[in-house]
Amino acid sequence: MSSVRITHLGGPTALIEVGDFRLLTDPTFDPPGRRYTFGWGTSSVKEAGPAVAVDELPPIDAVLLSHDHHGDNLDDAGRALLPLW
Repeated sequence: MSSVRITHLGGPTALIEVGDFRLLTDPTFDPPGRRYTFGWGTSSVKEAGPAVAVDELPPIDAVLLSHDHHGDNLDDAGRALLPLW
């Protein structure tokens, strides 16, 4: 049986480790203060940075995106990292 570990990095971002396999969900690594607009006059402001910095992450095997049409589920910093994984 493989061990399972889930680390919440902030917002929608989590690192899920099953044995030696590492899955990152909805990578959001923009700094605090960023405003994300969703249309129809709605928005949110990021109030905290990720619990783990990108350079502190272990190697990532796969990225799971729930959706990418809102900046708070795949922000600019997270999008820039996708080609590296």
